[in-house]
Amino acid sequence: MTETIKWSFSADRCMRRCPRQFFLQHKAAWHSTRDPARKEAFLLKQVKTLELWQGTLVHRAIELHVVPALQEDGEVDWARVVDAAARMARRQWDFSAARRYREAGMTKNAAGDDYCALAGHEPGTTASDEDFDRTVETVRSALTNLSTMSPLWEEVRGRGKYWPELEVRVDYDIAHVEAYIDLLFFRGYGKPTIVDWKISESNGGGDADLQTAVYAWALCRHPKWAVTRPEDCVLLEVQLLRNTVLHHRADQATFDALENRIYRSVDEMRAMGFGEKYDIANLENYEFAENPNNCAFCSVRSLCQELAVGSASSSKKANIHGKLRQRERNYEPAHPQLF
Repeated sequence: MTETIKWSFSADRCMRRCPRQFFLQHKAAWHSTRDPARKEAFLLKQVKTLELWQGTLVHRAIELHVVPALQEDGEVDWARVVDAAARMARRQWDFSAARRYREAGMTKNAAGDDYCALAGHEPGTTASDEDFDRTVETVRSALTNLSTMSPLWEEVRGRGKYWPELEVRVDYDIAHVEAYIDLLFFRGYGKPTIVDWKISESNGGGDADLQTAVYAWALCRHPKWAVTRPEDCVLLEVQLLRNTVLHHRADQATFDALENRIYRSVDEMRAMGFGEKYDIANLENYEFAENPNNCAFCSVRSLCQELAVGSASSSKKANIHGKLRQRERNYEPAHPQLF
């Protein structure tokens, strides 16, 4: 029996980057199970690069300390925001360095905002104090830049109600589409503004229009929000390290392109057997990443290699080890995809 497939842009990109990572992170990973492979997949799914971590810190600082001031129509104490983000970073760094995320019985709910699992603290890696200092400085720069973006604040202030880090779920065909909105507010009835925080130096990917359009598309399809016209949606991509605000399209043509993307993506997932009942043996149906660089930044890399060797026959183990070593030799340092 085919199950509903959970779809998001992050899942789609993961599938295209590496089908095996996609299976382990989006199918195998499960927190409440006795299966050690599934537990490890879930734990490794939480592991972040420093770049992703800095994005998480900025998002959380905005949610905890900026949005409440907006709700009360008050002034934001930016020095307090930056200081709180730095203190949270220190607690999370210490939590991760002690590998508390691997403690028996530890959960994200129990640890709260102290929870953190960084790739640099996994076995065989070394994260330095300089890494921590650079991350905190990037977070400081992003929040300081945000405080100076006057035209943005003229648009954002005085809107009454704000929804930070909002998850919107809608169904499309056999897909359960998940959209995560960084900040939502309304300029009027049925007229939302959607803000997408970006913490990177890049100008965004080629599918940036579709990635931001999915937020408007989800609001239009969800009965709770009473949004009926895509043109009524304002989509703002705020690049915090570049002091730049990009405006993205929301119209029927973009929605049609988005639905086509979702349909084709889900069809590919279904062809892999992704909608079927979980079975670790199905991992063999998912190919390794074509680009060895992707393995270098993959949080489930160790588990993936362990399962690849462990499930092979004795005659194939040496061949698999050889292929994995070759991938290591082919690796060329590259900039990872940022938050």
